[in-house]
Amino acid sequence: MMGSLRHWGIWSLEPDVLVGGVELRSLESDEVNLSYLVSRTAATRFRLASGTTGIEYARTSLSAQAVVIKMLAGNEASRNLALALGAHYVGDAPSDGGATFNVFKLRLDDTPR
Repeated sequence: MMGSLRHWGIWSLEPDVLVGGVELRSLESDEVNLSYLVSRTAATRFRLASGTTGIEYARTSLSAQAVVIKMLAGNEASRNLALALGAHYVGDAPSDGGATFNVFKLRLDDTPR
């Protein structure tokens, strides 16, 4: 799975507009990094759909065993989404730009299908 990258858009049908995106990037071993970007005006359902879609794809198509979610410290919307997806806070990590990421992890064998 090393080197795998998948990225797709999240679209609203009414009106037909791009509201965000999801990215899965393989990490070492059996983990993937889940990134999501959803516009501030998009409904909460789009935020949750972006995460659950990414998680299910990681499980079924990439055979991942865990999803790692990193967000800048203080990003409450992303923190709340990670928690709603069932991820658990595992610590902090430095970003390349000198900021701090809060890191969450979700073991896929612990989540219902």
